[in-house]
Amino acid sequence: MFRETITHAGGDSNGTASESHVLMLMRRALNRGYRMEATRTGGASIRWTRVDLTTHAVVLRSIAVEPELPVGDLDLATRTLLARIDVGDARYAVHPDRYVIAFEDGEIPPAETARLRARRLVVVDTRGRVRLTMAARLGLLAHDHRQAGGGIDGFAMCSCGFTASAATGEAVDEVLRIHRQSVTAQFVESIDATYAAAITSRR
Repeated sequence: MFRETITHAGGDSNGTASESHVLMLMRRALNRGYRMEATRTGGASIRWTRVDLTTHAVVLRSIAVEPELPVGDLDLATRTLLARIDVGDARYAVHPDRYVIAFEDGEIPPAETARLRARRLVVVDTRGRVRLTMAARLGLLAHDHRQAGGGIDGFAMCSCGFTASAATGEAVDEVLRIHRQSVTAQFVESIDATYAAAITSRR
């Protein structure tokens, strides 16, 4: 589950959101051209502007969704395990002496399996199939696109290798922000029907 905060003219409204609701919000944002960005906690922020018909002023609107349990530090070992699971053939195997995430060619040890489940980075469906949660996928995306540097001397870099240069540090930061918004949009566009169906079937 996610915590959802909607910022509007009357202030903030707070509630909860399922994975399927988060996916719906992000797909709608993609279709409408809203700015959205994955966060390292495993959530996302969506921003757009609209014209107030009463005052004719341009006002900012936003929706922020954050997982109830932030994904935390995604070190190399954890990212490697999640990448292996994301291939799509992972299953939850219950043996007399251990519970593991298993593949055709091996398995994740019991302690690591328990840790991934406790951190809500993976879920198991009714057929025993294992998939990454939406929070895990958003957290991985944000981790892969961290900003290195604050635009000092008009230059900064994304951890993916993308570089930005501009006249001011603020302008550099904005270039990288647009880059992160772009890759977030590409991520939403790339979500396939199988993963979307798995999310939708889990209420």
